[in-house]
Amino acid sequence: MMWLIKFIQKRPSDKTILSGRILFWLLYIWVMYYNLIYLNKGIDSEYFFGTLVLDAQWIEIAKYIMTGIWIVPVFMWLINICLLKKKYMRIVQVVFWIVLFYIAGSIEESANLDFDVLIWFMGILPLFAGITGKCITSKCLKYREKITKIRV
Repeated sequence: MMWLIKFIQKRPSDKTILSGRILFWLLYIWVMYYNLIYLNKGIDSEYFFGTLVLDAQWIEIAKYIMTGIWIVPVFMWLINICLLKKKYMRIVQVVFWIVLFYIAGSIEESANLDFDVLIWFMGILPLFAGITGKCITSKCLKYREKITKIRV
């Protein structure tokens, strides 16, 4: 049990963080594209607690939007750019958790374990990253931070 606690306390290397992000989002895009576009599985037509009802054409657009949210993390990985401070990056990771849970909830359920359960479990990873703050690269940890030296 102690080895698990020691493992969680460590911060992963930048290479591990970047490769983990890419593997996460490649798995996401593959699962969403295969199930929503290729197999043409359905999603709910009511959004925002019934206030927005979509017709067939807009449901198809919503499928592509759900599949296309992977572009932002891949773009950040390719350019290795920091967009926000550490505090706000953690908030963005928690927002990704909420978005993934909402997407998993909007997929029509089936009798067996399907990709909506996988997306739900994948949503736990951004939540963990947002709470701990360990999945931010070292370049982005000090982004827009004013460093002052105190000389004695």
